[in-house]
Amino acid sequence: MRSIGVLVVPFALVVGACTSSTQDEAAPACGGTSPENLVSETAPSGGSCPSHPQILVGTATEGQSCSSSSDCAPECCPCPGTGSSALVAECNGNCVAGSTACCLYQQQCGQ
Repeated sequence: MRSIGVLVVPFALVVGACTSSTQDEAAPACGGTSPENLVSETAPSGGSCPSHPQILVGTATEGQSCSSSSDCAPECCPCPGTGSSALVAECNGNCVAGSTACCLYQQQCGQ
């Protein structure tokens, strides 16, 4: 029985080490992605996604290489509670998923 206890403790330590995270603590609800490079654009009249964006005109999709957020294909995201929406995109060396960019925007839009 003693050998079982000795095996369990090191196993627990290894499992704990493998589950540690390097995600951004400021944005845990959005998969740990930092909003540092998030760009949003609204229609000139405000409150909605522009039909002809001026800034977010990129076409690169999730995971594709980018040098700025304007290289990435934008996502139209609502701002909960305000009735407004905006196009959003984020580049962190690669284009971030539209759902993640929306999550980051939605955390900031009501503030």
